[in-house]
Amino acid sequence: MKHPAMDDAPESSPALKAFSLLEIIAEMDHPPTLAELTEAANLPKPTLHRWLSMLEGADLLRRMPDGRRYELAARATALAFAILSNNSGSTQRHQLLERVVRTMGESCNLTVLEGSEVMYLDRVEAAAPLRVAFQKGSRVPAHASASGKLFLAMMSPAKRDRLISSLTLERYTANTLADADSLRAELGRIKRDGYAFDDEEFLSGLFCVAVPIFDHNGRDCIAALALQAPVVRVSRANAAERLPTLREAAEAMAVTLR
Repeated sequence: MKHPAMDDAPESSPALKAFSLLEIIAEMDHPPTLAELTEAANLPKPTLHRWLSMLEGADLLRRMPDGRRYELAARATALAFAILSNNSGSTQRHQLLERVVRTMGESCNLTVLEGSEVMYLDRVEAAAPLRVAFQKGSRVPAHASASGKLFLAMMSPAKRDRLISSLTLERYTANTLADADSLRAELGRIKRDGYAFDDEEFLSGLFCVAVPIFDHNGRDCIAALALQAPVVRVSRANAAERLPTLREAAEAMAVTLR
């Protein structure tokens, strides 16, 4: 099916048409092949080849290791991060984070998934003396973080299987889920319950709980809101008490990301 974005870009604007091609790739739930892009963009193959080469040369697009599929490259994801960090809703999101931190007295962060890593879109530290300091822009592995496991659990089974098969399941602590079977079992529980824990899986002594932020259709998990605290203050025994406040804030944040 022809993508509407290709119709909207003026014939005299090859740059806008190339940008529309990036939009098509970003919206697909898997790295597309040339044949899939030809169908989606409804473009002649020579034209499509030319635009793909241009986007690759600009570090906005890259080929997968198999040489057949395409995915967004570092420059494109950096641009997306900058836009989300500085758009009109960023101040409102930061204020919501500050409110959650004041209410619960623990550090909170807003995250997005980039490849196999979770990136901190925003972060507010608690005033508590015992805390772990992360910064806006920090990255953590998907399989060893509450937000990352949440993203994995909420994506389509086919996309999840492809991503898990590409992960290096490095063990960071004794609690890290470092084998695919254990990780898949945990993701099933997260999908069922709608939230995720990081029980000292990335850093010893640190506990995290994350809830999803959904798109306007309420289907796709586009971001996550997470609370982080030392295990002496938050653990499996009391983390569920934080869920209502986190979920309420996540719903409010969803509006700023639409």
